[in-house]
Amino acid sequence: MGFFRPTIAEIDLGALVHNYKEAERCLPSGTGIMAMVKADAYGHGAIAVSKRLESQGVASLGVATVEEGIELREAEIKTPIVVMGGLMGMGSPASGMMVGADLTPVVHSVEVLEFLEAVTKAAGKEIGIHLKVDSGMSRLGALPFWLKSILKVLKGCKHIRLDGVMTHFAEAENDDYTHHQMDCFQSVRDQIEKACGEVPIWHTANSAALIDGKYVETKPNATTWVRPGLMLYGAYPTPDYREKVDLKPVMTLRSSVVLVKTVPEGTKVSYSCTYTTKRKTRLGVIPMGYADGYPWSLSNKGIVLIKGERVPVVGRVTMDMIV
Repeated sequence: MGFFRPTIAEIDLGALVHNYKEAERCLPSGTGIMAMVKADAYGHGAIAVSKRLESQGVASLGVATVEEGIELREAEIKTPIVVMGGLMGMGSPASGMMVGADLTPVVHSVEVLEFLEAVTKAAGKEIGIHLKVDSGMSRLGALPFWLKSILKVLKGCKHIRLDGVMTHFAEAENDDYTHHQMDCFQSVRDQIEKACGEVPIWHTANSAALIDGKYVETKPNATTWVRPGLMLYGAYPTPDYREKVDLKPVMTLRSSVVLVKTVPEGTKVSYSCTYTTKRKTRLGVIPMGYADGYPWSLSNKGIVLIKGERVPVVGRVTMDMIV
């Protein structure tokens, strides 16, 4: 059966590669890229995106959940996959799936280590982990004063290998707060390596930080990674970054006008009657709405291109239609 609704999301993998090359251009020599492909590669199709990035030699792929990582493994993607959310509080079942699929969990607590050690021991395997330090995001990650107990347990684990240490910036564009986070992160490096030996991978920088080149964590005798997300898909962290890097949009939303009607002055348009025509007006109906991911917040604000001309969205965005 064909598709009769003309609304599609068109993905340009050539633009993805262009943006990846722009990320590489911003980096010091020897820095690896962990490409963020969580949430179905930001809605761009995780399998196709990951395969193309794998062909470019990406160092690692970052996902949010075990399920996302397993999806990529089942698609025969061999690149290291780091699960940023760790076990999501699911204990032994999640640990077993993580080990079985050769995924790398990010660890945030002592309890996660205990589950992973028990599962890997029973399987006769070893697993590499990344330890996340909460330097000021206040989301996932171990607070610095937790590290003593975490490192004590980690040191006693026989089947867990500390492959990386990371943190996450709350506002990379804010120099003062990011300096504060970097100071916090760097202050615990010696503590971590004194307990566990030299750690091979360190990573902090998101898209904004790697474009600026200010907060790319470097350490002698270790590999630095960066974690671009937004920029890979053609989005700038803020409009100011347009002057610093050349990005291309990877996704284009396309549809067709399926109905045109001419209405008189004073006509109310769409739910809640938030728009009223000021003159005799031609309205075009497009079968695209918030069910497709077109933001409801663009009601009376959005713009579409029709034959190259900018045309305003009028009235409320509905589930599957805009006017």
